[in-house]
Order: sequence, then C-alpha cells, then structure tokens
Amino acid sequence: MGKSSGPRRKSRKALTKPVREKGKLGLSRLLTKYEIGEKVIIDIDPAVHKGTPHRRYQGRTGTVVEKRGRAYVIEIPQRKISKLIIASPEHLRRC
Repeated sequence: MGKSSGPRRKSRKALTKPVREKGKLGLSRLLTKYEIGEKVIIDIDPAVHKGTPHRRYQGRTGTVVEKRGRAYVIEIPQRKISKLIIASPEHLRRC
C-alpha cells in the first residue's frame, strides 16, 4: 500500500492535544472576534478540520489583515515576502 499524501500527514506530534484539553472546543474560543491589525498566533486545534491552515504555520505569529466570511486572513512574514493565510477563529489566539 502506498503512502498517504493527505494534508495531515507527518503531524502526529504537532497536531495532538494534551489529555486535559481533549474534547469539544469551548464557545469562547469559537466566538472570539479579532480586530484588523491585531497580532495573533496560529494555534491549530486538531479536533476541528474546517478552516485549518497548513501545519507548517503552527505556532507562527501574524497580523490580521481582513475578515473573510467567518475566517480571518493573516499576514505572516517569511524571509523577503509575506504570506497570506486564511484560518478560522478556532485556530487562532491573541499574542
């Protein structure tokens, strides 16, 4: 059988929660509002699959540029250029 090439491969350690945090997500994290220009940290919640940024951006800090539907567009500086990442609020937290 061939190797899987899905978006969550090679993420066994990166996308696991501590035992006490397992289970459903709290409402406060789902309903958090972020202002444009606010600094946020990408903190992927493995229990929620929708709106998840790529695992490469786990733990990265960026600035909220705009709101797009329920999700936010975050600008992350990377060497000479900056990347725009779309992530839902479950996968973000304030700096």
